[in-house]
Amino acid sequence: MKCSFPAHGRIAVVALSTLFFFGPAQAQSSVDDDTAVLDEIVVTANRRETPLLEVAASLTVQNVANLRAKGFIHGTDEFRGVPGVFFRRGEGDGEEFPFITIRGVTGNHGNDTFLALVDGIPFVGPDEEVLLFEVPYGVVDSIEIVRGPVSALYGRGAIAGAVNYRTRPLTEDRTEFSLGAGTEGFMRAEAHLERGFDNGTGVMLSATYEDFEGWRENSNRELTSVFLKGSASIGDRGDLTGWLTYYDRQAEVPSVIPTLGDGTIVDVVGGTETFLGYLPTRNDSEGLIAAGRYTFTASDALEFQFTGQARSFDSDVRLNFYDFFEFDPANTIMGVNGFASTNEANVYFGEATMQWTTERHTIVAGLSAERAELDEEDRWSGEIDPFFTGECGFRFYAILVDYSTGQVTNDTPGNTCFVRDELRTVADTTNTFFGVFVQDEIALTDRWNLTLGLRYDEFERDVDFSVVGTQPVDQNATGDADAITPKASLGYNYEGGLLYGSYGRGFNSNFGPVFQWEPDRYARDEEPTTIDSYELGWKGRTPQGQLEWETAIFYLEQQDRRIFVPNPDPSGPPTLATTGQKYSSRGLEAAVRYRPTDRTRAVFTYTYLDPEWDELIIAGSFGAPDQDFSGVTPQGVPENMFYVELEHRFADWLTGRLTYEWYDDYFVDLSNSVSDGGYDLLGISATARLPGSDQLTLDVSVTNVLDEEYFFYFAGSRTMATNVSPGVPRLARATLRWRFD
Repeated sequence: MKCSFPAHGRIAVVALSTLFFFGPAQAQSSVDDDTAVLDEIVVTANRRETPLLEVAASLTVQNVANLRAKGFIHGTDEFRGVPGVFFRRGEGDGEEFPFITIRGVTGNHGNDTFLALVDGIPFVGPDEEVLLFEVPYGVVDSIEIVRGPVSALYGRGAIAGAVNYRTRPLTEDRTEFSLGAGTEGFMRAEAHLERGFDNGTGVMLSATYEDFEGWRENSNRELTSVFLKGSASIGDRGDLTGWLTYYDRQAEVPSVIPTLGDGTIVDVVGGTETFLGYLPTRNDSEGLIAAGRYTFTASDALEFQFTGQARSFDSDVRLNFYDFFEFDPANTIMGVNGFASTNEANVYFGEATMQWTTERHTIVAGLSAERAELDEEDRWSGEIDPFFTGECGFRFYAILVDYSTGQVTNDTPGNTCFVRDELRTVADTTNTFFGVFVQDEIALTDRWNLTLGLRYDEFERDVDFSVVGTQPVDQNATGDADAITPKASLGYNYEGGLLYGSYGRGFNSNFGPVFQWEPDRYARDEEPTTIDSYELGWKGRTPQGQLEWETAIFYLEQQDRRIFVPNPDPSGPPTLATTGQKYSSRGLEAAVRYRPTDRTRAVFTYTYLDPEWDELIIAGSFGAPDQDFSGVTPQGVPENMFYVELEHRFADWLTGRLTYEWYDDYFVDLSNSVSDGGYDLLGISATARLPGSDQLTLDVSVTNVLDEEYFFYFAGSRTMATNVSPGVPRLARATLRWRFD
């Protein structure tokens, strides 16, 4: 079925649009240029400060303070309203384990299709995926989201785009405190101190504490972060900026709900708020991140920059993976696999860049190196048939749950097949990356600009196993590859606008999680995944600045997708991790910002996506025929997405907002037999400066105003839906901020 645009959504948008546009306090049609979105200075797309209007790429900037004022407090909320981006929240809630697609590109493992950066520095885990729960949101000021490959500048991971989390800048003397509270036990407190001195130095100290009881069973999240940032002038030509953050996140992980093969959600005890699984579950992470950047201005034309980062995270994870093989609706039984992992990850990054500007050329060149170390122990719980003799039901750490009562049925005294926290894998992993790049922005004429870029990367992984499959071993697995990623764009600048065409290639390493390197289980064929992307775009504004727009059409082709098939070599491991599958996507993105008056603002975004598996042939096992899924639509990608935001300043002290977002259905399973998951959400918020004081500001918000029930659908099977994760219900928030300049 298709998700039609709901009647109540249309009525709400029309009614509130009338209120916002024709309500009180109208003024003449004029816009202060300082508010123009396209004047936003961005750096991610081309590694130098550039107004968004002059960047030949699709890019959206999200301000964290604005997101919080609208009630968007979870990780992944930064993608709301961004053209071309869709996310599903899986096991857990918020930023726990989401699945994010940019321009219809889905991943092989978690979020391995885009590159996260913090202040322009790669922020990727040792398993080569973005772990959003490790992003220090409490210290982030704004977020740049680039759609389209940027591997030519940043290397691996930037296959479909990049997301740069920019920490708070040092700007002025200020002291600020805030205290927020809301439904479902939400509380957030923050203190911020910033000082500048005459000698060019500055210092900032921020501390944040957040606690959210959660709206589901076993979903409490507690977060503490402390952020210290400083800057200093070194001589007449040098500037040094450094920051350090301590981050501690303790989170419980709620469960999924089983479905029938056609996507029908089964009735479970306690409804959508219930927990169905094996306790305890958690995702605890504690870490330190330190970074520094030294900029040396050799002359008006030449600048050097040296950047370094070190981060260390200790994690303790206990999860329940849904096991669709054990689903037995006739007896109200579902299955999960109990998994636990403790690990320590250390990442070290260094980079040196040069920017040289002449009359016609702006050249950015550099080299980078990164080393990631991961020490990991994995344990499993459940009913296991270690040699698949049938004595234990041919099960793999299966925990059986009666979803009509919530009780675990097979963890019983005397069940010798049921093990708890059985050590199965111990491994020490080291990833290394080296890259060199150059990019030249050439002013062909006063209006025509050509950008050419190229990057070369080498990368390798070395894994030492001391336990595999519960057996002590002394095994080593290694792999290495390289990649060349070009970039080219041609832009035509006219007064108030930019027309451009671009080509870029992105790649990821295809390394994936460490368990896929176990020599007894996997043989590997190393080849990076690449995407070649082609884009035509237009962005601009009217002379009075009342109307701004950005639009792009794109086509991309992905090569060498990782896929797992039975190993044709009977003398080797049973599974072959190989490449060669092909995937393409095409679509349209559009964003319009309209200011009919200096008090009223409207934002509209629309996305059309049409991805396709060009070649996907999965080899059969045990004599079964091959399965050809070529031509099907990838899972979890809606065809249409729409977002509208209306804002009106009713008085000098009061601003109100409305947000409405709508997502089409998407195919849940690989065979495209189940289509579901579309939903729409309405939100309202307001910001008020309290009468008689310019220092006190109150933000209030209500998300999912109509308390819509919606779900994110998943399929462990290729031919049917298997489980859902419920979406967040109506939540109310209020935050009071005190600022002292």
